[in-house]
Amino acid sequence: MSEQLANIEKKILQVVEELKKLQRENTVLAEENKKLKADLAVQSDRIGHLTQRLYNTQQALAGQRGNSETESSQKLRKQIDQYIVEIDKCIEWLQNA
Repeated sequence: MSEQLANIEKKILQVVEELKKLQRENTVLAEENKKLKADLAVQSDRIGHLTQRLYNTQQALAGQRGNSETESSQKLRKQIDQYIVEIDKCIEWLQNA
């Protein structure tokens, strides 16, 4: 009888240790999840901001378009290309996260 109680006590202690281990792991994962969500929010905001800047630049460029490309429209085109590269990097980062 005492041997059975000892076995039960041993198994209970094992279960308690496993529970503590899982709780610690859960805490670590919850913190990591919280950090990743914050990172995602920052990147999403950045994408939104860059998209808005791209839209504004495209609107400015559309207003300046003529038959010949001026120096300022060439600058705007370069700026748009830079925004597109930044947006692509953000999208790639989000897909890899």
